Amino acid sequence: MSISPLGEVLHDLLTARTVRERNKELALALVAAVNRGEDNSLTRGWTTPAGPGRRALPAGLRLTVRSLLADGDVVVLRATARAGQDAWSLVTEFRFDTAGRIASHHDMLVPEPTAT
Repeated sequence: MSISPLGEVLHDLLTARTVRERNKELALALVAAVNRGEDNSLTRGWTTPAGPGRRALPAGLRLTVRSLLADGDVVVLRATARAGQDAWSLVTEFRFDTAGRIASHHDMLVPEPTAT
């Protein structure tokens, strides 16, 4: 028994949706890890050396997700980052492989102007 053309289309749509949702969950898991004080791909712009093979994050660094978009294997995350009185806008793009590992990562980190 072969799958009908409509069945193939539905299968492709459901598979693509599942991959997009998984990739969004992976990006949100990275944000949650940062908010627990863990260093990962999202924190490379903030870390400082803390001994051999270790990186330290600014005290109190927190990310707040503003938007999260996914298309296929690409996820774009827009967030606000705060540490003490300092704040940044973060836009990052991840591409995940079929196993859910980060295949590429690009970001833009811009300091937010301070209120006067």
